Amino acid sequence: GVTLPSTEVANLLVSHICWANNVPIMWKFLEKALTVKIVPPMLVLALLSSRVIPSRRIRPAAYRLYMELLKRHAFSFASQINGPNYQKIMKSIDDVLHLSQIFGLQACEPGLLVVEFVFSIVWQLLDASLDDEGLLELTPEKKSRWATRTQDMEIDGHDSFDEKRTERHEGMQKINTVMAIEIIGDFLQNKVTSRILYLARRNMPSHWGCFIQHLRLLAASSSVLRTSKNITPDALLQLTSDTRRVLSRECKTSSQVAFHAVMASGSLISSAGQCHGTSRSALWLPIDLFLEDTLDGSQVLATSAVETLTGLVKSLQAVNRTTWQDTFLGLWIAALRLVQRERDPSEGPVPLLDTCLCMLLSITTLAVVNIIEEEESALIDEAERNPAGQRKEKQVPAKRRRDLVSSLQQLDDYEGLLAPPLTVSSVANQAAAKAMMFLSGLTVGSGYLDCMSLNDMPVNCSGNMRHLIVEACIARNLLDTSAYLWPGYVKGRSNQIPRSISGQMPGWSALMKGSPLTPSMVNALVSAPASRYAGTCNF
Repeated sequence: GVTLPSTEVANLLVSHICWANNVPIMWKFLEKALTVKIVPPMLVLALLSSRVIPSRRIRPAAYRLYMELLKRHAFSFASQINGPNYQKIMKSIDDVLHLSQIFGLQACEPGLLVVEFVFSIVWQLLDASLDDEGLLELTPEKKSRWATRTQDMEIDGHDSFDEKRTERHEGMQKINTVMAIEIIGDFLQNKVTSRILYLARRNMPSHWGCFIQHLRLLAASSSVLRTSKNITPDALLQLTSDTRRVLSRECKTSSQVAFHAVMASGSLISSAGQCHGTSRSALWLPIDLFLEDTLDGSQVLATSAVETLTGLVKSLQAVNRTTWQDTFLGLWIAALRLVQRERDPSEGPVPLLDTCLCMLLSITTLAVVNIIEEEESALIDEAERNPAGQRKEKQVPAKRRRDLVSSLQQLDDYEGLLAPPLTVSSVANQAAAKAMMFLSGLTVGSGYLDCMSLNDMPVNCSGNMRHLIVEACIARNLLDTSAYLWPGYVKGRSNQIPRSISGQMPGWSALMKGSPLTPSMVNALVSAPASRYAGTCNF
Protein backbone atom coordinates (compact mmCIF):
# COMPACT_ATOMS: atom_id res chain seq x y z
CA GLY A 1 0.00 0.00 0.00
CA VAL A 2 3.01 2.33 -0.08
CA THR A 3 3.36 4.62 -3.10
CA LEU A 4 6.83 4.41 -4.63
CA PRO A 5 9.21 6.11 -4.49
CA SER A 6 8.54 6.49 -0.77
CA THR A 7 9.71 9.46 1.30
CA GLU A 8 9.08 7.45 4.47
CA VAL A 9 11.37 4.61 3.37
CA ALA A 10 14.04 7.15 2.40
CA ASN A 11 13.99 8.68 5.87
CA LEU A 12 14.03 5.23 7.46
CA LEU A 13 17.03 3.97 5.47
CA VAL A 14 19.16 7.08 5.95
CA SER A 15 18.35 7.22 9.68
CA HIS A 16 19.21 3.53 9.95
CA ILE A 17 22.61 4.04 8.34
CA CYS A 18 23.53 7.28 10.16
CA TRP A 19 25.22 6.16 12.29
CA ALA A 20 24.28 3.01 14.11
CA ASN A 21 24.53 0.85 10.97
CA ASN A 22 27.21 2.57 8.92
CA VAL A 23 28.38 -0.64 7.27
CA PRO A 24 29.04 -1.51 3.58
CA ILE A 25 26.02 -3.82 3.23
CA MET A 26 23.62 -1.05 4.21
CA TRP A 27 25.13 1.37 1.70
CA LYS A 28 24.77 -1.30 -0.98
CA PHE A 29 21.16 -1.78 0.06
CA LEU A 30 20.57 1.97 -0.21
CA GLU A 31 22.13 2.05 -3.67
CA LYS A 32 19.87 -0.82 -4.76
CA ALA A 33 16.83 1.00 -3.37
CA LEU A 34 17.78 4.05 -5.45
CA THR A 35 18.33 1.99 -8.57
CA VAL A 36 14.93 0.26 -8.42
CA LYS A 37 13.23 3.55 -7.47
CA ILE A 38 11.99 2.50 -4.06
CA VAL A 39 13.28 5.80 -2.65
CA PRO A 40 13.54 9.22 -4.36
CA PRO A 41 17.18 10.05 -5.20
CA MET A 42 16.96 13.79 -4.55
CA LEU A 43 15.50 13.30 -1.09
CA VAL A 44 18.08 10.64 -0.21
CA LEU A 45 20.89 12.97 -1.29
CA ALA A 46 19.38 15.81 0.73
CA LEU A 47 19.12 13.62 3.83
CA LEU A 48 22.67 12.34 3.41
CA SER A 49 24.12 15.81 2.83
CA SER A 50 22.66 17.03 6.12
CA ARG A 51 24.23 14.10 8.00
CA VAL A 52 27.35 13.04 6.08
CA ILE A 53 28.97 16.37 5.21
CA PRO A 54 29.21 17.57 8.85
CA SER A 55 30.70 14.18 9.82
CA ARG A 56 33.04 13.80 6.84
CA ARG A 57 36.23 14.13 8.91
CA ILE A 58 35.49 11.33 11.34
CA ARG A 59 33.70 9.25 8.69
CA PRO A 60 35.58 9.86 5.42
CA ALA A 61 34.41 6.56 3.93
CA ALA A 62 30.78 7.63 4.30
CA TYR A 63 31.61 10.98 2.66
CA ARG A 64 33.21 9.12 -0.25
CA LEU A 65 30.14 6.90 -0.66
CA TYR A 66 27.87 9.94 -0.51
CA MET A 67 29.81 11.58 -3.35
CA GLU A 68 29.65 8.38 -5.38
CA LEU A 69 25.86 8.47 -5.02
CA LEU A 70 25.93 12.12 -6.08
CA LYS A 71 27.78 11.24 -9.28
CA ARG A 72 25.26 8.51 -10.09
CA HIS A 73 21.96 10.13 -9.14
CA ALA A 74 22.32 13.93 -8.95
CA PHE A 75 22.30 14.64 -12.68
CA SER A 76 19.07 12.95 -13.81
CA PHE A 77 15.95 14.91 -12.98
CA ALA A 78 13.43 14.08 -15.69
CA SER A 79 12.26 10.75 -14.28
CA GLN A 80 12.02 12.26 -10.79
CA ILE A 81 10.13 15.37 -11.91
CA ASN A 82 7.69 13.30 -13.94
CA GLY A 83 7.30 10.62 -11.29
CA PRO A 84 4.69 10.21 -8.58
CA ASN A 85 4.86 12.09 -5.25
CA TYR A 86 6.97 14.81 -6.91
CA GLN A 87 5.51 17.71 -4.94
CA LYS A 88 5.62 15.76 -1.68
CA ILE A 89 9.25 14.84 -2.32
CA MET A 90 10.26 18.43 -2.98
CA LYS A 91 8.43 19.59 0.14
CA SER A 92 10.38 16.99 2.17
CA ILE A 93 13.65 18.24 0.66
CA ASP A 94 12.74 21.78 1.66
CA ASP A 95 12.07 20.60 5.22
CA VAL A 96 15.43 18.80 5.40
CA LEU A 97 17.66 21.52 3.91
CA HIS A 98 15.55 24.57 4.92
CA LEU A 99 15.88 25.91 1.37
CA SER A 100 13.01 28.40 1.52
CA GLN A 101 14.40 29.82 4.76
CA ILE A 102 18.01 30.07 3.58
CA PHE A 103 17.29 31.54 0.15
CA GLY A 104 14.39 33.69 1.33
CA LEU A 105 11.95 32.46 -1.32
CA GLN A 106 8.69 31.43 0.28
CA ALA A 107 7.02 30.04 -2.86
CA CYS A 108 7.17 26.26 -2.55
CA GLU A 109 6.85 25.63 -6.29
CA PRO A 110 8.58 22.27 -6.99
CA GLY A 111 10.46 23.67 -9.99
CA LEU A 112 11.89 26.46 -7.84
CA LEU A 113 12.92 23.96 -5.17
CA VAL A 114 14.83 21.95 -7.79
CA VAL A 115 16.96 25.02 -8.55
CA GLU A 116 17.53 25.65 -4.85
CA PHE A 117 18.37 21.97 -4.25
CA VAL A 118 21.05 21.81 -6.97
CA PHE A 119 22.51 25.15 -5.86
CA SER A 120 22.62 24.01 -2.23
CA ILE A 121 24.38 20.72 -3.01
CA VAL A 122 27.12 22.48 -4.97
CA TRP A 123 27.49 25.16 -2.31
CA GLN A 124 27.76 22.58 0.49
CA LEU A 125 30.54 20.77 -1.39
CA LEU A 126 32.32 24.08 -1.96
CA ASP A 127 32.20 25.19 1.68
CA ALA A 128 33.16 21.71 2.88
CA SER A 129 36.23 21.83 0.60
CA LEU A 130 37.18 25.28 1.89
CA ASP A 131 36.76 24.07 5.47
CA ASP A 132 38.94 21.00 4.81
CA GLU A 133 41.83 23.27 3.83
CA GLY A 134 41.26 25.86 6.55
CA LEU A 135 40.13 28.48 4.03
CA LEU A 136 36.58 28.98 5.25
CA GLU A 137 37.75 31.49 7.86
CA LEU A 138 39.07 33.68 5.04
CA THR A 139 35.58 34.25 3.67
CA PRO A 140 33.76 37.48 4.63
CA GLU A 141 31.28 35.49 6.72
CA LYS A 142 34.03 33.47 8.47
CA LYS A 143 31.69 30.48 8.37
CA SER A 144 29.34 28.54 6.14
CA ARG A 145 25.59 28.94 6.05
CA TRP A 146 25.46 25.15 5.73
CA ALA A 147 26.26 22.57 8.39
CA THR A 148 29.86 21.70 7.51
CA ARG A 149 30.97 20.52 10.94
CA THR A 150 29.41 18.13 13.40
CA GLN A 151 28.56 19.26 16.90
CA ASP A 152 30.38 16.25 18.31
CA MET A 153 34.08 16.45 19.10
CA GLU A 154 36.31 14.46 16.78
CA ILE A 155 37.55 12.35 19.68
CA ASP A 156 34.07 10.86 19.85
CA GLY A 157 34.75 8.84 16.73
CA HIS A 158 35.66 5.19 16.94
CA ASP A 159 39.36 4.44 17.26
CA SER A 160 40.22 8.16 17.33
CA PHE A 161 43.58 7.41 18.99
CA ASP A 162 44.60 4.72 16.49
CA GLU A 163 47.55 6.38 14.70
CA LYS A 164 47.34 4.17 11.61
CA ARG A 165 43.62 4.78 11.29
CA THR A 166 44.15 8.52 11.79
CA GLU A 167 46.81 8.56 9.07
CA ARG A 168 44.54 6.62 6.75
CA HIS A 169 41.68 9.01 7.47
CA GLU A 170 43.83 12.00 6.62
CA GLY A 171 44.75 10.43 3.30
CA MET A 172 41.11 9.75 2.53
CA GLN A 173 40.18 13.30 3.48
CA LYS A 174 42.58 14.75 0.89
CA ILE A 175 41.24 12.40 -1.77
CA ASN A 176 37.69 13.30 -0.80
CA THR A 177 38.43 17.03 -1.09
CA VAL A 178 39.79 16.54 -4.60
CA MET A 179 36.73 14.50 -5.52
CA ALA A 180 34.35 17.10 -4.08
CA ILE A 181 35.98 19.87 -6.13
CA GLU A 182 35.78 17.76 -9.27
CA ILE A 183 32.08 17.11 -8.65
CA ILE A 184 31.57 20.88 -8.35
CA GLY A 185 33.10 21.14 -11.82
CA ASP A 186 30.77 18.39 -13.05
CA PHE A 187 27.74 20.33 -11.83
CA LEU A 188 28.98 23.49 -13.56
CA GLN A 189 29.57 21.79 -16.90
CA ASN A 190 26.73 19.25 -17.09
CA LYS A 191 24.11 20.33 -19.65
CA VAL A 192 21.15 20.18 -17.29
CA THR A 193 22.67 21.25 -13.97
CA SER A 194 24.65 24.10 -15.57
CA ARG A 195 21.41 25.58 -16.83
CA ILE A 196 19.77 25.13 -13.45
CA LEU A 197 22.68 26.94 -11.82
CA TYR A 198 22.36 29.66 -14.45
CA LEU A 199 18.78 30.15 -13.26
CA ALA A 200 20.08 30.48 -9.71
CA ARG A 201 22.57 33.08 -10.89
CA ARG A 202 19.89 35.14 -12.64
CA ASN A 203 17.25 34.96 -9.94
CA MET A 204 19.31 34.87 -6.73
CA PRO A 205 22.11 37.37 -7.48
CA SER A 206 23.07 38.09 -3.87
CA HIS A 207 23.41 34.39 -3.01
CA TRP A 208 25.25 33.75 -6.26
CA GLY A 209 27.67 36.57 -5.50
CA CYS A 210 28.53 34.98 -2.15
CA PHE A 211 28.96 31.59 -3.83
CA ILE A 212 31.32 33.04 -6.45
CA GLN A 213 33.41 34.71 -3.72
CA HIS A 214 33.91 31.32 -2.09
CA LEU A 215 34.68 29.68 -5.43
CA ARG A 216 37.31 32.29 -6.30
CA LEU A 217 38.91 31.82 -2.89
CA LEU A 218 39.10 28.09 -3.54
CA ALA A 219 40.64 28.61 -6.98
CA ALA A 220 43.20 31.09 -5.66
CA SER A 221 44.26 29.36 -2.44
CA SER A 222 43.48 25.63 -2.64
CA SER A 223 46.55 23.43 -2.67
CA VAL A 224 44.40 20.33 -3.15
CA LEU A 225 42.85 21.76 -6.32
CA ARG A 226 46.26 22.05 -7.89
CA THR A 227 46.80 18.33 -7.44
CA SER A 228 43.69 17.43 -9.43
CA LYS A 229 44.34 15.79 -12.78
CA ASN A 230 40.84 16.54 -14.08
CA ILE A 231 40.30 20.24 -13.40
CA THR A 232 42.46 23.31 -12.90
CA PRO A 233 41.74 26.54 -10.98
CA ASP A 234 41.40 28.49 -14.24
CA ALA A 235 39.05 25.91 -15.72
CA LEU A 236 36.88 25.98 -12.59
CA LEU A 237 36.55 29.77 -12.78
CA GLN A 238 35.96 29.65 -16.52
CA LEU A 239 32.91 27.46 -15.95
CA THR A 240 31.23 30.34 -14.10
CA SER A 241 32.40 33.19 -16.34
CA ASP A 242 29.99 35.39 -18.28
CA THR A 243 30.89 33.89 -21.64
CA ARG A 244 30.32 30.31 -20.51
CA ARG A 245 27.65 30.62 -17.88
CA VAL A 246 25.46 27.92 -19.32
CA LEU A 247 27.84 26.10 -21.63
CA SER A 248 28.87 22.52 -21.03
CA ARG A 249 32.55 21.80 -21.43
CA GLU A 250 32.04 18.61 -23.44
CA CYS A 251 30.20 20.61 -26.13
CA LYS A 252 32.35 23.71 -25.78
CA THR A 253 32.86 24.52 -29.46
CA SER A 254 29.33 23.89 -30.70
CA SER A 255 27.75 25.62 -27.73
CA GLN A 256 29.87 28.76 -28.03
CA VAL A 257 29.05 29.00 -31.72
CA ALA A 258 25.38 28.53 -30.88
CA PHE A 259 25.55 31.17 -28.17
CA HIS A 260 27.05 33.77 -30.48
CA ALA A 261 24.64 32.79 -33.27
CA VAL A 262 21.68 33.41 -30.99
CA MET A 263 23.03 36.75 -29.79
CA ALA A 264 24.12 37.93 -33.25
CA SER A 265 21.09 36.77 -35.20
CA GLY A 266 19.04 39.79 -34.17
CA SER A 267 15.93 37.64 -33.94
CA LEU A 268 16.39 37.45 -30.18
CA ILE A 269 15.65 41.17 -30.01
CA SER A 270 13.50 41.78 -33.06
CA SER A 271 11.16 38.79 -32.87
CA ALA A 272 10.56 38.02 -29.23
CA GLY A 273 11.13 41.64 -28.25
CA GLN A 274 8.05 42.72 -30.19
CA CYS A 275 5.72 41.69 -27.43
CA HIS A 276 7.74 41.04 -24.32
CA GLY A 277 10.87 43.11 -24.76
CA THR A 278 14.46 41.96 -24.95
CA SER A 279 14.76 41.20 -21.26
CA ARG A 280 11.71 38.91 -21.41
CA SER A 281 13.11 37.08 -24.41
CA ALA A 282 16.42 36.53 -22.62
CA LEU A 283 14.57 34.48 -20.00
CA TRP A 284 14.30 31.66 -22.52
CA LEU A 285 17.90 31.77 -23.76
CA PRO A 286 18.72 28.45 -21.99
CA ILE A 287 16.17 26.77 -24.27
CA ASP A 288 17.97 28.12 -27.36
CA LEU A 289 21.26 26.74 -26.08
CA PHE A 290 19.76 23.38 -25.15
CA LEU A 291 18.22 22.97 -28.61
CA GLU A 292 21.55 23.84 -30.25
CA ASP A 293 23.41 21.36 -28.05
CA THR A 294 20.89 18.65 -28.84
CA LEU A 295 21.79 18.93 -32.53
CA ASP A 296 25.22 17.58 -31.61
CA GLY A 297 24.96 13.83 -32.12
CA SER A 298 28.43 13.06 -30.81
CA GLN A 299 27.11 11.97 -27.42
CA VAL A 300 24.46 9.48 -26.38
CA LEU A 301 22.64 10.53 -23.23
CA ALA A 302 20.74 8.25 -20.89
CA THR A 303 17.97 10.83 -20.61
CA SER A 304 16.02 11.61 -23.76
CA ALA A 305 15.92 15.11 -25.20
CA VAL A 306 12.18 15.23 -24.57
CA GLU A 307 12.56 14.54 -20.85
CA THR A 308 15.44 16.97 -20.48
CA LEU A 309 13.57 19.73 -22.32
CA THR A 310 10.46 19.08 -20.22
CA GLY A 311 12.40 19.52 -16.98
CA LEU A 312 14.20 22.62 -18.29
CA VAL A 313 10.96 24.32 -19.36
CA LYS A 314 9.28 23.58 -16.03
CA SER A 315 12.25 24.94 -14.10
CA LEU A 316 12.35 28.09 -16.22
CA GLN A 317 8.62 28.64 -15.74
CA ALA A 318 8.94 28.28 -11.98
CA VAL A 319 12.02 30.42 -11.50
CA ASN A 320 10.97 33.15 -13.94
CA ARG A 321 7.48 33.09 -12.43
CA THR A 322 5.84 33.45 -15.82
CA THR A 323 2.45 32.21 -16.96
CA TRP A 324 2.30 29.00 -18.93
CA GLN A 325 1.10 31.02 -21.92
CA ASP A 326 4.33 33.05 -21.88
CA THR A 327 6.36 29.90 -21.23
CA PHE A 328 4.87 28.01 -24.18
CA LEU A 329 5.31 31.09 -26.37
CA GLY A 330 8.97 31.33 -25.37
CA LEU A 331 9.43 27.63 -26.14
CA TRP A 332 7.87 27.92 -29.62
CA ILE A 333 9.90 31.04 -30.39
CA ALA A 334 13.15 29.33 -29.34
CA ALA A 335 12.39 26.31 -31.55
CA LEU A 336 11.41 28.55 -34.48
CA ARG A 337 14.63 30.53 -34.11
CA LEU A 338 16.51 27.24 -34.38
CA VAL A 339 14.80 26.52 -37.71
CA GLN A 340 15.35 30.04 -39.02
CA ARG A 341 19.08 29.88 -38.28
CA GLU A 342 19.31 26.80 -40.54
CA ARG A 343 17.03 27.93 -43.38
CA ASP A 344 20.10 29.23 -45.24
CA PRO A 345 22.87 27.19 -43.59
CA SER A 346 26.52 27.48 -44.41
CA GLU A 347 27.94 24.67 -46.50
CA GLY A 348 28.85 21.56 -44.61
CA PRO A 349 28.75 17.77 -44.80
CA VAL A 350 25.73 17.41 -42.49
CA PRO A 351 22.54 19.39 -43.33
CA LEU A 352 20.73 20.26 -40.12
CA LEU A 353 17.44 21.71 -41.36
CA ASP A 354 15.58 18.41 -41.13
CA THR A 355 16.93 17.91 -37.62
CA CYS A 356 15.83 21.41 -36.63
CA LEU A 357 12.35 20.74 -37.98
CA CYS A 358 12.28 17.53 -35.93
CA MET A 359 13.22 19.53 -32.84
CA LEU A 360 10.33 21.93 -33.50
CA LEU A 361 7.60 19.54 -34.60
CA SER A 362 8.50 16.44 -32.58
CA ILE A 363 10.79 17.04 -29.58
CA THR A 364 9.24 20.36 -28.58
CA THR A 365 5.70 19.09 -29.13
CA LEU A 366 6.33 15.98 -27.03
CA ALA A 367 7.74 18.14 -24.22
CA VAL A 368 4.49 20.15 -24.29
CA VAL A 369 2.56 16.86 -24.16
CA ASN A 370 4.45 15.87 -20.99
CA ILE A 371 3.77 19.23 -19.33
CA ILE A 372 0.05 19.20 -20.11
CA GLU A 373 -0.47 15.52 -19.27
CA GLU A 374 1.21 16.06 -15.90
CA GLU A 375 -1.40 18.64 -14.90
CA GLU A 376 -4.34 16.70 -16.31
CA SER A 377 -3.25 13.45 -14.68
CA ALA A 378 -3.09 15.25 -11.33
CA LEU A 379 -6.60 16.63 -11.89
CA ILE A 380 -7.91 13.17 -12.73
CA ASP A 381 -6.30 11.68 -9.62
CA GLU A 382 -7.80 14.43 -7.48
CA ALA A 383 -11.24 13.89 -9.01
CA GLU A 384 -11.04 10.16 -8.33
CA ARG A 385 -10.22 10.81 -4.69
CA ASN A 386 -13.17 13.18 -4.22
CA PRO A 387 -16.73 11.93 -3.74
CA ALA A 388 -18.81 11.83 -6.90
CA GLY A 389 -20.95 14.73 -5.74
CA GLN A 390 -17.95 17.03 -5.40
CA ARG A 391 -16.75 16.65 -9.00
CA LYS A 392 -17.38 19.86 -10.87
CA GLU A 393 -16.98 20.85 -14.50
CA LYS A 394 -14.72 17.99 -15.42
CA GLN A 395 -15.16 18.76 -19.11
CA VAL A 396 -13.45 22.15 -18.83
CA PRO A 397 -9.90 21.96 -20.33
CA ALA A 398 -7.05 22.27 -17.86
CA LYS A 399 -5.31 25.63 -17.57
CA ARG A 400 -2.08 24.58 -19.26
CA ARG A 401 -3.97 23.33 -22.32
CA ARG A 402 -5.85 26.63 -22.53
CA ASP A 403 -2.57 28.52 -22.21
CA LEU A 404 -1.13 26.41 -25.03
CA VAL A 405 -4.01 27.49 -27.28
CA SER A 406 -3.45 31.13 -26.34
CA SER A 407 0.29 30.88 -27.03
CA LEU A 408 -0.30 29.42 -30.48
CA GLN A 409 -2.84 32.10 -31.29
CA GLN A 410 -0.37 34.77 -30.16
CA LEU A 411 2.36 33.17 -32.27
CA ASP A 412 0.70 34.66 -35.35
CA ASP A 413 2.19 38.03 -34.34
CA TYR A 414 5.71 36.81 -35.17
CA GLU A 415 5.57 36.73 -38.97
CA GLY A 416 9.35 36.89 -39.37
CA LEU A 417 9.77 33.59 -37.55
CA LEU A 418 6.87 31.85 -39.28
CA ALA A 419 8.16 32.04 -42.85
CA PRO A 420 8.76 28.39 -43.85
CA PRO A 421 12.05 27.26 -45.39
CA LEU A 422 11.77 26.53 -49.09
CA THR A 423 11.95 22.77 -48.62
CA VAL A 424 8.82 22.68 -46.46
CA SER A 425 6.82 25.52 -48.00
CA SER A 426 4.67 23.07 -49.98
CA VAL A 427 3.88 21.09 -46.85
CA ALA A 428 2.96 24.29 -45.01
CA ASN A 429 0.69 25.23 -47.92
CA GLN A 430 -1.00 21.84 -47.69
CA ALA A 431 -1.58 22.36 -43.97
CA ALA A 432 -3.24 25.70 -44.69
CA ALA A 433 -5.27 24.18 -47.53
CA LYS A 434 -6.40 21.39 -45.21
CA ALA A 435 -7.86 23.94 -42.80
CA MET A 436 -9.62 25.81 -45.63
CA MET A 437 -11.12 22.61 -47.02
CA PHE A 438 -12.27 21.60 -43.56
CA LEU A 439 -14.14 24.88 -43.22
CA SER A 440 -15.65 24.34 -46.65
CA GLY A 441 -17.23 21.11 -45.46
CA LEU A 442 -15.08 18.77 -47.53
CA THR A 443 -13.73 15.62 -45.91
CA VAL A 444 -9.99 16.17 -45.86
CA GLY A 445 -9.17 12.51 -45.42
CA SER A 446 -11.08 11.48 -48.56
CA GLY A 447 -8.26 12.40 -50.90
CA TYR A 448 -9.20 15.87 -52.11
CA LEU A 449 -6.06 17.43 -50.72
CA ASP A 450 -3.75 14.96 -52.42
CA CYS A 451 -5.49 15.29 -55.76
CA MET A 452 -5.53 19.08 -55.62
CA SER A 453 -2.88 21.19 -57.29
CA LEU A 454 -1.87 23.89 -54.86
CA ASN A 455 -1.32 26.22 -57.79
CA ASP A 456 -5.12 26.22 -58.17
CA MET A 457 -5.61 27.41 -54.62
CA PRO A 458 -6.08 31.12 -53.76
CA VAL A 459 -2.90 33.09 -53.12
CA ASN A 460 -4.00 33.84 -49.54
CA CYS A 461 -3.96 30.12 -48.74
CA SER A 462 -0.18 30.02 -48.42
CA GLY A 463 0.85 28.33 -45.19
CA ASN A 464 3.51 29.09 -42.61
CA MET A 465 5.27 27.37 -39.74
CA ARG A 466 2.33 27.94 -37.37
CA HIS A 467 0.17 25.73 -39.59
CA LEU A 468 2.75 22.93 -39.25
CA ILE A 469 2.97 23.39 -35.47
CA VAL A 470 -0.83 23.22 -35.16
CA GLU A 471 -0.95 20.04 -37.26
CA ALA A 472 1.75 18.50 -35.05
CA CYS A 473 -0.28 19.41 -31.95
CA ILE A 474 -3.45 17.93 -33.47
CA ALA A 475 -1.56 14.71 -34.22
CA ARG A 476 -0.53 14.54 -30.53
CA ASN A 477 -4.11 15.26 -29.31
CA LEU A 478 -3.06 18.60 -27.85
CA LEU A 479 -5.55 20.40 -30.12
CA ASP A 480 -8.54 19.49 -32.24
CA THR A 481 -9.84 20.86 -35.53
CA SER A 482 -11.45 23.79 -33.71
CA ALA A 483 -8.02 25.40 -34.19
CA TYR A 484 -9.01 25.95 -37.82
CA LEU A 485 -11.60 28.45 -36.55
CA TRP A 486 -9.05 30.73 -34.89
CA PRO A 487 -9.18 34.32 -36.18
CA GLY A 488 -6.74 34.74 -39.04
CA TYR A 489 -5.75 31.06 -39.18
CA VAL A 490 -7.32 30.61 -42.62
CA LYS A 491 -6.48 33.59 -44.79
CA GLY A 492 -8.75 32.70 -47.71
CA ARG A 493 -12.45 31.86 -47.78
CA SER A 494 -13.96 28.45 -48.29
CA ASN A 495 -15.96 29.65 -51.32
CA GLN A 496 -12.65 30.41 -53.06
CA ILE A 497 -11.95 26.70 -53.53
CA PRO A 498 -12.10 26.00 -57.31
CA ARG A 499 -15.23 24.17 -58.41
CA SER A 500 -13.09 21.81 -60.45
CA ILE A 501 -11.58 20.60 -57.21
CA SER A 502 -14.88 20.35 -55.37
CA GLY A 503 -16.38 18.23 -58.12
CA GLN A 504 -13.67 15.62 -58.19
CA MET A 505 -14.42 12.18 -56.76
CA PRO A 506 -11.16 10.54 -55.74
CA GLY A 507 -11.52 6.83 -55.31
CA TRP A 508 -12.92 3.87 -57.21
CA SER A 509 -15.65 5.88 -58.91
CA ALA A 510 -13.14 8.43 -60.19
CA LEU A 511 -10.90 5.63 -61.47
CA MET A 512 -13.81 4.04 -63.34
CA LYS A 513 -14.54 7.41 -64.94
CA GLY A 514 -11.01 7.62 -66.37
CA SER A 515 -9.00 9.52 -63.72
CA PRO A 516 -5.25 8.77 -63.94
CA LEU A 517 -3.74 6.28 -61.50
CA THR A 518 -1.64 8.78 -59.52
CA PRO A 519 0.04 7.99 -56.18
CA SER A 520 -2.71 9.90 -54.36
CA MET A 521 -5.30 7.87 -56.26
CA VAL A 522 -3.57 4.65 -55.16
CA ASN A 523 -3.76 5.82 -51.53
CA ALA A 524 -7.46 6.53 -51.92
CA LEU A 525 -8.09 3.11 -53.47
CA VAL A 526 -6.20 1.30 -50.71
CA SER A 527 -8.05 3.14 -47.94
CA ALA A 528 -11.59 2.43 -49.22
CA PRO A 529 -13.11 -0.86 -50.49
CA ALA A 530 -14.69 -0.82 -53.96
CA SER A 531 -18.44 -0.75 -54.33
CA ARG A 532 -20.17 -2.84 -56.99
CA TYR A 533 -20.97 -0.89 -60.14
CA ALA A 534 -23.19 -2.73 -62.60
CA GLY A 535 -22.38 -2.34 -66.28
CA THR A 536 -19.19 -0.34 -65.74
CA CYS A 537 -16.69 -3.05 -66.61
CA ASN A 538 -16.96 -2.66 -70.37
CA PHE A 539 -13.57 -2.61 -72.05
